[in-house]
Amino acid sequence: MKRKFLFLGLMSILLLVLGSCGSKEESVRFEGEGDQWKALYLLNKGENTENGQGSIIYKGKDKEKLGKVSYVVEGETSKLSGTDDETGGKINLNGGCSGCATQSSSAPFHVTIKWNGKEDKFDLKAK
Repeated sequence: MKRKFLFLGLMSILLLVLGSCGSKEESVRFEGEGDQWKALYLLNKGENTENGQGSIIYKGKDKEKLGKVSYVVEGETSKLSGTDDETGGKINLNGGCSGCATQSSSAPFHVTIKWNGKEDKFDLKAK
């Protein structure tokens, strides 16, 4: 009886170890900059999940006088957008999904930022 439980216990541990090895998780760093803004986005993705965090930062002076800033960060499978009245020159990005198609590491994110009648566009590419 002890042998049977020992065997089952060892098999359970082996299955857990092998199961965790099959998980395909990847972390990708996307970076880019335009004339007035730069951005960084860190994307952690599995087979059908992804979580991302990053920021868009104003490169110029007078960060307090930017006024209303709107942004769109568009990838091949997702889109982050928003508007902020007081950015202080920095916009935080957070995105994620579960049970979804994920962004390819070779595909860029397209960024569009609008403020004070101005616009800046650039791509975030994997580094």
